[in-house]
Amino acid sequence: MWLKIKPEEPLLLGDIRADAQFLPSLKYIPGRILRGAWAEWLLRQNVPSDAILHQVAQLRIGNFFPAAEAVGLRYALPLPMSAMECKRHGGFATEPLPNRRGHGIVDILLPALAYHMLEAQEARFPVPFLIRCSRCNDRMEPAEGFYAVYEFRGEKHYVMFQPRFHAQTKVAISRHRRAAAEGMLYTPSALSPYTSDPIRGKSTTVVFTGRVVSISQDGDEAITRFREAVSHMPIGAMHTRGYGRVSVEEAMVSIPALDERLSAFNETFKQLWSDIRSLALNPEALPQEPKGIYFSVDLLSPGIFRDPDGIPTLRPALILGGQRLEPIFWMTRPDIASGWSTAWGLPKPTQPAVRMGSVFIYRWDDPEDSLLPRLEALEREGIGERRDEGFGECLICHPFHLEVEEK
Repeated sequence: MWLKIKPEEPLLLGDIRADAQFLPSLKYIPGRILRGAWAEWLLRQNVPSDAILHQVAQLRIGNFFPAAEAVGLRYALPLPMSAMECKRHGGFATEPLPNRRGHGIVDILLPALAYHMLEAQEARFPVPFLIRCSRCNDRMEPAEGFYAVYEFRGEKHYVMFQPRFHAQTKVAISRHRRAAAEGMLYTPSALSPYTSDPIRGKSTTVVFTGRVVSISQDGDEAITRFREAVSHMPIGAMHTRGYGRVSVEEAMVSIPALDERLSAFNETFKQLWSDIRSLALNPEALPQEPKGIYFSVDLLSPGIFRDPDGIPTLRPALILGGQRLEPIFWMTRPDIASGWSTAWGLPKPTQPAVRMGSVFIYRWDDPEDSLLPRLEALEREGIGERRDEGFGECLICHPFHLEVEEK
């Protein structure tokens, strides 16, 4: 089920250190923060610890991604690491407002995969693989952030989320004297509950959309309890100082179905294979089309992976239908998985992780009918370790991979 979270106060989300003067916030809501808020609400209701663990374990709570609440909002997602934008004029060219438009953002995953695989087949190209802006011929650089898709007046618009921040400078309080601490100020820079409307240009509210997946028979009841808890329990930091109150409701999200994404992914790949093959100096020596079915696993949250020897790795292997699939192509960066345990009153152990937005390509040689149910389970359950804390959330065949021309 997709849910929508509306902040009613500024949100301060992220790792806050006691010795830091400036306290920044993440631009999205991690699922583990919502999970912790739910557990804390149950604890305040005097629910026994065993019952809290049982209730929280009934749901897998994903990350919630930001978007401006406006007419025609379809979905919001993080950009994959394969997204590129013009270095000089970055941003989507399909933004409704002219002052927000850039030269476009393009996804290079499928063109790069086709080029890489054709080179492995001993293709000889007259030029290296290089992407330049089609409008100004300047260099392209990786695009980062969160985007949303809107349908307005019969047209699809891609819009980058532009956050506003709510900053206040406060005086630190001495716990011993219960008075202002001398020479100690701190400035929380919280995520504002308002942003600019990408359609009309006026101020509008921010909404966060994300998935909550039931993994038990009482899933619907658990989702109802989760919505009630988060609507009553502030999230993030500085609850008692005017931060963190939100409301939760069901969301209407229109992401294409998995079978449609998988089919479009492979059709686009075959077309790009044919186009890039025609550029080779020896096209007659190359296969007409790629063999097998290809799919991408796109991380919507950091992932924690290990190889068969237990060593942390940046390349996750999948076990599907008894087969071990290794990625044949990937775009990824390292990260650190950390967190804070309210129950312990201590930081959680840190582990090497893979950054959100990372992309991995796999090949399947059996019939598609046997693949789809396994991909549905993979998308529902996630991959890697500590999935109950929100790590390893994934999307199969991210819809932005089809945008091989600037949008």
